[in-house]
Amino acid sequence: MSVFVDTSGHLGRVEELLDQYNPVEMHDESIEGSTAAVSGAAGTITGQAGYAAQGPEREQVIPLPEEELKVGKRATETIKRIRTYVVEEPVEKDVQLRDERTVIERRPATGAAPGQPIEREYEVRELHEEPVVQKNVRAGEELVVRKEATERTERVEDTVKKTKVEIDGKDGERT
Repeated sequence: MSVFVDTSGHLGRVEELLDQYNPVEMHDESIEGSTAAVSGAAGTITGQAGYAAQGPEREQVIPLPEEELKVGKRATETIKRIRTYVVEEPVEKDVQLRDERTVIERRPATGAAPGQPIEREYEVRELHEEPVVQKNVRAGEELVVRKEATERTERVEDTVKKTKVEIDGKDGERT
């Protein structure tokens, strides 16, 4: 709150009234002995004798601050981790194998003996097939990693503060 005081004679009474309401600051500024100022929590207004005088020294600028909404953007980063690992899985394949077996039988001779009995050794070979496993590494699949960018519009809604002024005019009308 601020108070205009035309002469310093009334300053004491104004100070008493304001002191009842615990003002933030109270002081007396005299320019050529005719100006007094009293400040309260709302601000300061300087009074001057001869209030009807005109000129730039009679002007007081009252700022009317207001907020302005500025919307920008910032880059954020998300990291995608790709991890490869090995698993074992059972595989079954059928393979045809061939085995030979030597069969020895005795039977009666069907003809004359071709010579004298002698010692001899005979070899008969049997063939057996068994599975052989070989593993080869081949390309099974490929993992293709790429980035695609899209753009979107997002509406930002907020409130801003603005200082407005209301001045009482003649006959109580507001302008």
